[in-house]
Order: sequence, then C-alpha cells, then structure tokens
Amino acid sequence: MQIVPAIADTASSVDVYQRTAQWARPIPRYHDTISDDGQWLLQNLPFYAPWYRFTMLWRYGDGLLPFLHRDPSWPHPERSVNRVNDRHRQEMVDHMQSILAGRPDLQEKCLPHYPPYGKRILLDNNWYETLLKPGVDLVTDAIDHIDTHGVVTATGVSRAADVIVYATGFQVAAGAARLNLTGLDGISLADQWRPDNPKAHLGTTIPNFPNLFCMLGPNTGLGHGGSAIFQAECQAHYIASALTLAVAEKGGRLEVKQEVQDRYVARVDAAHEKMIWIHPGVLTYYRNASGRVFSVMPWRLVGDWWTTGT
Repeated sequence: MQIVPAIADTASSVDVYQRTAQWARPIPRYHDTISDDGQWLLQNLPFYAPWYRFTMLWRYGDGLLPFLHRDPSWPHPERSVNRVNDRHRQEMVDHMQSILAGRPDLQEKCLPHYPPYGKRILLDNNWYETLLKPGVDLVTDAIDHIDTHGVVTATGVSRAADVIVYATGFQVAAGAARLNLTGLDGISLADQWRPDNPKAHLGTTIPNFPNLFCMLGPNTGLGHGGSAIFQAECQAHYIASALTLAVAEKGGRLEVKQEVQDRYVARVDAAHEKMIWIHPGVLTYYRNASGRVFSVMPWRLVGDWWTTGT
C-alpha cells in the first residue's frame, strides 16, 4: 500500500499480487504540510510540542480499544465484533466503493472478509486511486512459483516481470531468540520460546535469563493505535528502575520468577479471549500457529504505563 502508489507512475506496468484484502482508513489531510505558524509554535513556544504530542497520542491511542472487544450478543459476528466496529467497517466500505465506483471487479477484490482492525489497520495513501490507473493490475490468484520470466500463479498464468518487489510481511515470533541467546544451565531462548510462542513478564524480563531485558518484547505491540515510542519509554523506565534496585541491593543478578511470568501471561491470554484478534475469520501475524496472540497487548496504554511503574 506504500510501495505501489510510489511507483505506479514510473513503471510501464505494475502487477500487484494481493494475498489478503486489507482495511484502509481514509485520511483526507494525509499529505497536508504543517503551516509556517504551526512550525513556529512547535519550535519556539514552551511546552507546545510535548502537549501536541500528548494530545495526538491520547486521541489515537486508547480511544479505539473498547471497539475491539467482542460483543457476544452482536448479531453480525461474520463481519464485525460490535456495533461501533460495524460502523467503522461501513465507513471504510463506503470510502472504497466511492472511489472504485463502476468497478465491481475491484470492489470485490478489495473487500476484506474479516472485521476491521483484526489486522494492522492501514491508511489510504491513494491506494484505491492507484488501482484505477491504466498500467496497474490487482492479482488475487496465489503465486505458485517464480521463474526466469516472471511470476507464475496457481492458475498457470505467467506474468513477465523485470523487477519483483517483495512486501511479504514480518516474522515477529522469533524476536530476540534469533540472537542465539543462552541462559541458565545452557538453555537457549529459541528453545524456551518454541514453537513460535515467546513469553516475557511485562514483555521485558524472562525466567532463566537473568539480567536480560527485552525492549518491545512479547505482547507489547500496539494493535489498537498509539506509539511504539511511548512503549519504549515505559519499558526503558522499568529497566532503569530494575537496574537501580539491583545496584542498591548489591545484587549481581536480577531475574523474574517463573510463577510471576505465568500469572502475567495468564492475564494477557484471558484478556485476549475477548478481543478481535482471535476472531475465527482473522489470520494475522499477531497469533502463532496454535492461535495464541503473542505480539500485541490487550489493554490500554495507560495501563501499561502503570504496570511498568512509569
């Protein structure tokens, strides 16, 4: 969604291979620049920039979270999880259909079959307008293989390509386990987190790995909005406080107890049982193969702020 609008006017033709249709929110002022007066305020007026940042964080942070809870009495679980979630869905459907009016083929390809916010929400950066351009073709057939000529789909169609741009997503389950870290008694983090099931107390400390701290670890991702910078600041404060305590107590080793992490993970998993990300129609990198949500957190940013002692 970021790459295609940037290259569509340069390449003679662009084939877009779409694995899954994505929800995209309209952002009418997406490309607006900050005025000279606004720039002056940000740079010169005391406290204006941090207050502006705070209001942006508050507006686009926890405000969405209540609408990602599954309402068990909602009569349309196949398309949304509650009344407000359904209203957001209709707003995005209307936006998509208004731009792709007269192209029912593209509308069908672009309509997701899962509730909005079940995966990372995207911003419409002229995505739909780009799909209407003469040289752009949206392909929803699965890719079978790539040969010397280009891309061959599962239907047997071969499409020539001079350049192939990969935008295939993330591998987030491994996290710090990719660093070949070894803890007590020779246990590896990769083995402890197998199979694709990373766990850490407050997403930061891990049993059997004393003095190891993760930044933006398991269940600290933001699926409902907010800022990873805010998360990093909370965790940095927590880590600094832990190290200060260790020094004050003259201890050379700081490690979270297994039972403490287990209680925390149980709270996380119980909270996720009520969230949109375990909806049966949603396949997302937030979850592992067994269906456990290991990436994003299920509660408010301000709650994380409290639990990390910030």
